[in-house]
Amino acid sequence: MSYDPVITTVAAQPLAAVTARVRPEHMGAVVFKALDSVHAALRTGDYGPYWGDVVLCEGEDDNGVLDLRIGVGLARPFPGVGAVAPWSTPAGEAVQVTHTGAWSQRGAAHAAARDAAAHMGRDLTGVHWEVYGAFDLAARTRPTDVFYEATHG
Repeated sequence: MSYDPVITTVAAQPLAAVTARVRPEHMGAVVFKALDSVHAALRTGDYGPYWGDVVLCEGEDDNGVLDLRIGVGLARPFPGVGAVAPWSTPAGEAVQVTHTGAWSQRGAAHAAARDAAAHMGRDLTGVHWEVYGAFDLAARTRPTDVFYEATHG
C-alpha cells in the first residue's frame, strides 16, 4: 500500500478517555475493551456527537510498553464519568497519513509518517495517535488516520 503523508496543523479535540499501559502485541485486546468502557460511559448522558474512536500514545518506556489514552472524540469537552476522564488530542503541527487496509497492517502507515517527517525536515515529539473512521462493510475496512506530533527540525 502506498501512502501520501502530509504536514497539517491540528486543533486540540476533546476526548473521553481511559489510560492504559500496554505492550504492542496486546494492543488490540486492550483497545477494544477500553473502547467498550468509554462507549458505556458515554451512553449514561448527553455528551454530544462523537467524531471517532482514538488511541493516543503519549510515550514508550525502555521495555516497549506504550502509555496510551484510549477514547472517543467528542464535539465538546467531557466532564468525566468514573474512570473515563476528559482529555484532548494534541494541537499544532502533525504528520498525517491515512491507512485504509487491515487494522493489523497499519504499522506501514506509522513507518510512512515517520519517514515523511525526516524527509520534510520535521522532528517528532514521540506523541502519536490514531483516529478510526466508520467501518465500510462493502470493503471490509475501517480507515485509520495516523498522526505524529511534529516540530520544525
